[in-house]
Amino acid sequence: MQITNVLSRLSDPTGFGQHREAVDAVVSEATDAVNSAAAVVSSSSKLKEILTGYDVTDITPKAFSEMLQKLQESGLIPSKDLHELSQIRTELDQQGVASDQHVNLVEMYTKKLQDAEKAAKTPAATASVQRRLDWLEKFATIQASHDAATIDTLA
Repeated sequence: MQITNVLSRLSDPTGFGQHREAVDAVVSEATDAVNSAAAVVSSSSKLKEILTGYDVTDITPKAFSEMLQKLQESGLIPSKDLHELSQIRTELDQQGVASDQHVNLVEMYTKKLQDAEKAAKTPAATASVQRRLDWLEKFATIQASHDAATIDTLA
């Protein structure tokens, strides 16, 4: 009679002891998921907090630059996208828009995209205008929303 084998089963009736590494991995993944979700909520809140002070459908070039500066300082938007967005300010300056003149950037870039599509021979020629318009539309949607659920749908 082998009593030790009977007792060894009773010492860990759940069987988790035999698969401790797998259990630890699952717990670790669940913890990472919770932490990641918390970071997304925090980032979404920070983004909304920044954008609520600015309306890209009625904004001055100076205010747009301030918004970009805050987004850059927060680290919420990748640097390549910030560079793309900073081109909007450059274009406003080239068009002679005064730093305190209010403009509707969404409307401006919608028209700019339509004009570019008529003149372009390939979709690649309009890609940067489309990316800028996409960002402006996202900003406008977030600014207009009254709850954080909209941010989650944009992600």
